[in-house]
Amino acid sequence: MNNKDIKTFSYLSYIGPFFMIGLFSDMRRTNPTLRFHLNQGMLLFLCEAAALVIHYVVDMLLGSLPIISIIPSVLLIFITLCSLALSLCGIYNVASDKLNPLPVIGAVSILK
Repeated sequence: MNNKDIKTFSYLSYIGPFFMIGLFSDMRRTNPTLRFHLNQGMLLFLCEAAALVIHYVVDMLLGSLPIISIIPSVLLIFITLCSLALSLCGIYNVASDKLNPLPVIGAVSILK
């Protein structure tokens, strides 16, 4: 596989569960750049999933209260904007051939 395929898999790693496409490819074992971006994309996906679980718990607890019920909606907007910002940051890193970790969550390493 060539550099274009590696870049395509790197882009996909920042778009939700599409990181799994590159995760199951053979290039992951041999290319450290792809492994880095897959790790970042997996971290982003796991953080998004955890944040949505927190949102649903807060919604169940506070959703029936009259004035406080706006909190879950604001939380969902915040989660969405943060996820979008981190995804765009990762896509920018792929486009500029940089291996910069994502802000806040990028220091964690799942893939070895």
